[in-house]
Amino acid sequence: MYYIIILMKKILFIAFVFVTIQSAFSQGEIEVGITGGYLNVTANDADEGNSGFYAGLYSEISLTNSLKVQPELLYGNIEDQNLLYLPVVLKYYVAHSDLNLQAGPQATYLFKGDNDLEFKDQLGLDLTVGVGYDIFHNIYINARYGFKIAQNDETFSSADFNTFMVGLSIGL
Repeated sequence: MYYIIILMKKILFIAFVFVTIQSAFSQGEIEVGITGGYLNVTANDADEGNSGFYAGLYSEISLTNSLKVQPELLYGNIEDQNLLYLPVVLKYYVAHSDLNLQAGPQATYLFKGDNDLEFKDQLGLDLTVGVGYDIFHNIYINARYGFKIAQNDETFSSADFNTFMVGLSIGL
């Protein structure tokens, strides 16, 4: 349990530093908020996935009117499995509309339990793609699919699953 707390502190610190640096050097707007929704995880060799939920924090940094970067820190729960996601998504707004296309890397950490805390065997690297829609100024819906891109690699050997998320985000 001690290692999990240290890992979570490090990830939160990295996310905080990233947002702080971006706000200091960025000319655009920054929005922070909460997000959550439905989560489905499917192992690469399985026909069906397991369902659960995810919840977390996001920061949206405007680069231009139609281009934004959105780092997130998400907790996911599927049955008795706990996951931590760290996506950094590039959002492109189609023809100055409220519809956006999303893509970017996503780190995935699988908590296996107190008896197996070796970090490198629980880390995954994914590519996430999706679509979103801005319902109101600070309320958004999105759907994303993350699939494993680091295959047959020693570092990412056991995070062998794909992720589907559908959720709601609220800017604070």
